[in-house]
Amino acid sequence: MSQEVGTAESKPRKLGKGLSSLVGLNPPPVVIAAPEPHNIAHLPSPAAAPAASPPTLESTKGSLLSDVFRLPLTLVDPSPFQPRKSLDEAAIAGLAASIKHSGLMQPVIVRRRGERYELVAGERRWRAAQLAGLETIPSLVRDLSDEQAAEWALVENIQREDLNPMDRAFALKAMSDRFSLTQDELARRVGLERPSVANLLRLTELEPAIADLIAKGTLSQGHGKALLAVPAGEKRERLAKLAAMMHWSVRRMEQEVSALAQKPAKSVAPDASPRAAVLRDLERQIGEHLGTKVSILTDRQGKRGRMMIDFYGLDHFEDLLTRLGVHTSK
Repeated sequence: MSQEVGTAESKPRKLGKGLSSLVGLNPPPVVIAAPEPHNIAHLPSPAAAPAASPPTLESTKGSLLSDVFRLPLTLVDPSPFQPRKSLDEAAIAGLAASIKHSGLMQPVIVRRRGERYELVAGERRWRAAQLAGLETIPSLVRDLSDEQAAEWALVENIQREDLNPMDRAFALKAMSDRFSLTQDELARRVGLERPSVANLLRLTELEPAIADLIAKGTLSQGHGKALLAVPAGEKRERLAKLAAMMHWSVRRMEQEVSALAQKPAKSVAPDASPRAAVLRDLERQIGEHLGTKVSILTDRQGKRGRMMIDFYGLDHFEDLLTRLGVHTSK
């Protein structure tokens, strides 16, 4: 991750409400030399300082970087509202190398928690500063409630193109559940359209295995939206894994989901015998290994039968042959 410096001709934000507007900063043009940030000693102690109301856009308007303080890294704790489930260690190492060479140009945002400070935004910078061997980190100290801290953390991350859809979805859901916010309220706070918030929240209904495929980028948010039309369960998971294996487009996924919905459901009385349970478990294991539906049928004694493996096209068939160790000559 490279360091970012504000320019007079910055790239326009995609969202209407960015973190800079929440913080109340109007970034100046590129600064070649900036004054040394204040030392933590200049900060009023929690006991002596009167409780300040959370900063508003008007109260902080035009306040550039005059209130940046250097906080010891040992006094700063990570945020419990961090939307990211995992951080790219390689990117953090690259950022640490950049910090060693050029310094940390962008302060983190923190809030007081007793005698310590909690990150609101900038966890990658904080981790990279630790890796770079810094003892202090430039910080903007803000008086924020839990709800505001969660909002600021989400706004900072949701504008980054590398934040995957599932992290966005679960962060929005956590914020909605914790603070009892409607979809309209969420949309206004994070600068998204309400339909976009609704679609993201619905992704949290997907099975963990499918959510993992979307988080890794193997499937897209569009694939996830199409899969929501399939009833929850093993069938939906199997379809998602097949789509990932066959590199289906979103359009192909929609077609498969539509075709699946048009097939009449078969009502077959379940066989509750122990042998049937063993066969169903074998079907599941083999099906997961091959990435397709597998059916095993036997005679009454269970000594003879057949196994059927579904395939959905010539490419899929060839892939199944490869997985079974069968190599065809071309």
